[in-house]
Amino acid sequence: MGDTYEVEVKIAIDSYEEMEERILDLGAEKINREIQVDSYYDHPCKTFQETDEALRVRSRQPIGNERTESSRNLVELTYKGPKVDTTTKTRIETSVNLDDATEIASILENLGFKQVATVIKKRQFFRLPSITISIDEVEDVGLFMELESIAQTEEVDKARENIFEMMKKLDLDPSKSIRASYLELYVNR
Repeated sequence: MGDTYEVEVKIAIDSYEEMEERILDLGAEKINREIQVDSYYDHPCKTFQETDEALRVRSRQPIGNERTESSRNLVELTYKGPKVDTTTKTRIETSVNLDDATEIASILENLGFKQVATVIKKRQFFRLPSITISIDEVEDVGLFMELESIAQTEEVDKARENIFEMMKKLDLDPSKSIRASYLELYVNR
């Protein structure tokens, strides 16, 4: 079995309510809503912006009384490798679930990593077979929708095709997808 990839497409949207209605009309299950605070770090010997990599500490805060599968791990450390194609944000992704964001930050900083930015978003999750969709309200950046599948190396092409099919069902143009991460959009705003 190969590496695990996050196959993801992001697109700017105009209306939260309209997109939520379209998603639900396709039979998606509305999961949970949470606030995510993402702190990004740079390597002491290279610049991740130049290598198209990311190192992130994510803290999750469920909105309301919800506590479902995507919010059960409230802190995670994630490495994202460089993007592997020119049409999506597909990349190797490895995460470790932890308990204390402050302690993680302390370890990283003591190893020479520097915090470069913090991106805050409200995220509503929806689930369809093999695809997770989120509507993201990103502070100082805008309103977006992401469609994501987790796939092994041999499944990446099929996952990408499924996401593009789903975009068309949602009346969205796959050619208008955004390959930049929220960090890139935040830094370049």
